Amino acid sequence: MLESTLKKVEVTISDQGMIAATKSGHYEEKFKAMTQKHQAALNKAVIEAQAHLDAGHAQHERDMISYREGLKSSVVTSLLQARLKMAHEAKTLGFDCPSWDVDAWETKLRSLGGNPVKPAAEGSSKAVGKPTGASGEAERDIQADPETDAVENAMNEEGAAS
Repeated sequence: MLESTLKKVEVTISDQGMIAATKSGHYEEKFKAMTQKHQAALNKAVIEAQAHLDAGHAQHERDMISYREGLKSSVVTSLLQARLKMAHEAKTLGFDCPSWDVDAWETKLRSLGGNPVKPAAEGSSKAVGKPTGASGEAERDIQADPETDAVENAMNEEGAAS
């Protein structure tokens, strides 16, 4: 009787071992499948994030190119306006330089969409030098001019700061 009970217990233990091995294999396969599924989802998310990052970089490059081109256009416009203003002021003072291609400057300014610079009227000079007392420096009488551009304002501010 003890032997038959021992035999039954051994069979039960053996059966339980086989059941445990089968369940273990089943759960290992499930774990492996879930791991692969999650790894695939993770890889997909990484690829999407990289694509989004690359698109952001490309957009940034396009924006920077656009910004640089706009800045170049703005600088050229300001320089042309300053040149034209200088040429018109020189002409009103009686100085005419044939090497200055004023017509080409005006054409280029119009093509860039800049505001045209009108010649100053005779006798309406903006700066009139007057000697001062002890220092001997010239004092300037500056009148408001609606045609003043950003370049001239910046130059005046720099001169005043130094």
